[in-house]
Amino acid sequence: MSDDRVRATETSIRVLEAIVELDGEAGITELATHLSLAKSTIFKHLNTLEANGLVVEYDDRYRIGLRALEFGGYAQRYDGVYDTAYPEVRQLAEDSEELANLMFEEGGKGVYVYTAEGPKAVDIDTQTGRRVHLHSTGIGKAILATMSDERVDEIVDRHGLPAATEHTITDRDALFAEIERIREENIAYDREESIEGMACLARPLSVPGPRPAAISITGPASRVMTGETEQQLRTYLDQAGNVIELNLKG
Repeated sequence: MSDDRVRATETSIRVLEAIVELDGEAGITELATHLSLAKSTIFKHLNTLEANGLVVEYDDRYRIGLRALEFGGYAQRYDGVYDTAYPEVRQLAEDSEELANLMFEEGGKGVYVYTAEGPKAVDIDTQTGRRVHLHSTGIGKAILATMSDERVDEIVDRHGLPAATEHTITDRDALFAEIERIREENIAYDREESIEGMACLARPLSVPGPRPAAISITGPASRVMTGETEQQLRTYLDQAGNVIELNLKG
């Protein structure tokens, strides 16, 4: 297969990724060390990114620029699912009092595109744009359940089944058994599979566009996985999912 990639562009992307990996801001020396590149190379790429609003400099340290929001906004909205779903996800957070999420699949991984915090929400890393393996989260497994078995196989072949905790599914057959259960019950669970002590209930979304999507409620396992609470959260998820799907059909 021919390789038509532009190496300089790839390096600029690596610089942006490195800034995020280094807690959101970094100096030239840190970036050069992190990426094993010359400081002169980092300097040139930062100058180009800064001239185009993709990074900004504060006291010799660089952060992601606000222009990135412009591109992210278009990415969120191009098929209408985000605009339809985010009010329901916000309501889901209010009703459940926990953290509620909307995720799309892209490139075989899950991308958090909207999160809303209820009054009891625990602060965990589900910020907009974060990418995760689909098999290790409830919302990711809900997305996998909307796909063909062939597509799931492609994703596993590409990204593997790495363990995030000791509870993560790392066996292909076990994952397919879980996916089949989700398809039958229209509900997915994360039982401390992504973060120790945290659990998630998720619902697949039937959407008209090409991007698989799902919604979820996340909270401490001791709080969200108890009898009556779990049933109530399942009701909230089903109600929100039904509204989103009906509005998308309209």
